[in-house]
Amino acid sequence: METHSAPGLFPHDDAAGAAAERVIVRRQRVASGDLSAQLITEDVSAPTDWSFVEDAHTVVVHLAGRLSRMESVFSAGPSSDLLPQVGDIWTIPAGCRYAAMAQGATVRFAEFRVPAELLGGGEMAARVGHRDAFLHQASARVLQLAQRGDDLGRMALQSLLAAIRFHIADAYLRSRPDATPARRANRAHRFSDRQRQRLVHYIAASMHETISVEALAQVAGVSAAHLMEGFKASFGTTPWQHVLRTRVAEARRLLEATDLSITAIAVAVGFSSPSHFASAFGRHVGASPGAYRRERRGG
Repeated sequence: METHSAPGLFPHDDAAGAAAERVIVRRQRVASGDLSAQLITEDVSAPTDWSFVEDAHTVVVHLAGRLSRMESVFSAGPSSDLLPQVGDIWTIPAGCRYAAMAQGATVRFAEFRVPAELLGGGEMAARVGHRDAFLHQASARVLQLAQRGDDLGRMALQSLLAAIRFHIADAYLRSRPDATPARRANRAHRFSDRQRQRLVHYIAASMHETISVEALAQVAGVSAAHLMEGFKASFGTTPWQHVLRTRVAEARRLLEATDLSITAIAVAVGFSSPSHFASAFGRHVGASPGAYRRERRGG
């Protein structure tokens, strides 16, 4: 558990009492390129100050927990006593001082830091209680993926963060017309034939090992951020989807052509556990590994 103090902007009356130090129950940081996120679980049973000013835009997505009190003040923007509901979004522009006095139970939220120059730059408006179904569900999925330790989970997390990055730029930043995400994405360079061949060969040869976005970027000779954009432009899919399909395809071959146990096949193609293998195989093939083998062998 972490405790942090933060200077508040609100005067505190005697009834409310002084603000307590922040009590962070859990904090996890994830990042993809120039977008970073914190997944925070915090105990706000005592009055708690949330006060800061950042060089980056901040997007906060409320994921769980109820508040009995919340007063929000922006140095340039709305003041509000709106209580956040699950899925509500607060946006704090870069350079805008924000302060909130919060009290309730234990809350969980995702806090995205967005560079002011993201995809060409643009202004962000201060908002409270905004609704965005995609960003809410994507943030909840980020929380799930951040708990996983396998390489497919890590690659899926990177792909999702890249999608969130473009979504925030498109939906929340008032950018110059020539710097919109769509135009930027269209300018993404496809990989050369040699880069594509090297990636395909590396994934096929390394599927039984841990495969990371960083390793794929090194194989292609690009940055991790460029890999995410270039991979989609070159293969029509994300790195983790391509790796997953490659592993499932090899598993199908082994189920048909060998007598290896399903556990041995799961290990051979790089799944973290037999249950993870069975789940992924079932989603892609429509049958369990055992049922697929029996069907293919006529028994």
